Amino acid sequence: MAYAVVADINLHTNITSLDVANADVTSLIAEATAKVNSDINIKVIRERVKSIDQTRENKINGSNTFYYTQNWRGVYLGDLDDDGDVDISDVIVYQVDSNGTETTPTISAVDDDDLKITLSSAPSSGVRLYITYNYSRVRQGTVDKRVKLATIYLTAAMCYAKINIGKAPSMAFGSSRLTRHMKSYNHYMERYHGEIEKINELGGVVSSGESNYKI
Repeated sequence: MAYAVVADINLHTNITSLDVANADVTSLIAEATAKVNSDINIKVIRERVKSIDQTRENKINGSNTFYYTQNWRGVYLGDLDDDGDVDISDVIVYQVDSNGTETTPTISAVDDDDLKITLSSAPSSGVRLYITYNYSRVRQGTVDKRVKLATIYLTAAMCYAKINIGKAPSMAFGSSRLTRHMKSYNHYMERYHGEIEKINELGGVVSSGESNYKI
C-alpha cells in the first residue's frame, strides 16, 4: 500500500503507460512515499514509557496492556516502515528487565489517532518499556489529502525526470518536430515542496526530524 496509485498520477498529469510503464510508476510511488514520510515525520527513538496523566497512566503492573506515547497532543502516529499505512509494524516496543535483558513484546494493535499501543500480554512489574515510532501533524493511517497530493506531485516529478532528463529538448522527424516540456520536473517539484511546507507549518515540523529519548 502507498499514499497514491497509478490512476492518481494519470489524473493529475498527462503521463500514460506509453510514457512510463505502470510498474515503474508504482515503484516511483513507493520511493515518493518514503520521501514524503522523511519530510513530514518526526522519529522518536527508544522513548521511555512513563505516566503522562490520569487518562494515560502507562502502568507497568502485570495487568495493563496498553500504553501511550509521550507525544500525543495534536499529532498522529506516523508511518515508520514507509509502506503508506500505519499498523503494528510501525511501532517497536522494547522491554528491559532488572538484569538488563532486552526483548521486544508483541504488539496486538495501534491507534494512530490516540497514539495508543496495545501489547499482546501485560509486562511484569519492574521492567522498563521503551518505544520507537514516528509522529506527524497530519494523518497517515487514514491518508490525509495533503499527504496524498504531495506524493502525487513528487511521483510526477520523478516520472518527468525519467522521461526527459538526458534527452534532447526537441527532435526533428522529416518535416515534423517533437518538443519536450523540459520544465515539467521543476513544476511538480515546486508543487511538492509547497505541499510539504503547508503540512509542516501546521506544527513547525522540521523536515527529516529525529528525536532521541532514552532515560
